Amino acid sequence: MPMLILQNSRPLQPDYHLIFKGNMKMKNLKKLFFTSIFILTALAFNSCNPFDELYLTLAMDTEFITTAPISNVFLTSSICLSQFDDYNDNSDKLKVIKYISAAYFTLSSSNGLTGNLRLKLYQGNTNTLLFEFTDSNFNADLYLTKPMKINLTQQDVNNINSYLTNPKVDKCFRAELEVLNANDNDGPPFQLNGKVEFLTELQIEP
Repeated sequence: MPMLILQNSRPLQPDYHLIFKGNMKMKNLKKLFFTSIFILTALAFNSCNPFDELYLTLAMDTEFITTAPISNVFLTSSICLSQFDDYNDNSDKLKVIKYISAAYFTLSSSNGLTGNLRLKLYQGNTNTLLFEFTDSNFNADLYLTKPMKINLTQQDVNNINSYLTNPKVDKCFRAELEVLNANDNDGPPFQLNGKVEFLTELQIEP
């Protein structure tokens, strides 16, 4: 039987190009797998828990309007939590109400009104003072376009938060605003229409 002899034959070599492509494909699949695991884990930790507490910011403002024939301008106004929808809508689920900040705004005033401003906040109709804020260089025109921040001491903040304890019970405040030694460009009577805004945080149970 004749023998078939293959000349110039050599052992078969592996196709390294195909192996390289296969390895790259496997690496990409592994990378995609671990990336997916990372994303799912992050979503699990950061997704909204239906049992988490909710926080709302409640802006309470009270307006003052007066015309004073003398150099001492006095204004008073009262405000209660129950005047605001966010409080009423969540009052049965309220856990905490916490003071955040306060500011004064001028809505209108007599021309160039200046003087010594004094603002006091009381518990409802009582004489229990929560805080007193003063500004000896008050200029009403400055606060027509920007608010004046009412800086309180830590004790003042503690007084307010202590009064707001048991938030499911409606709380009222009485604000008194005075401008002493008032002066303007036209002389008396002096007119002032201002607003004080208090920001609070409502912590609501799920």
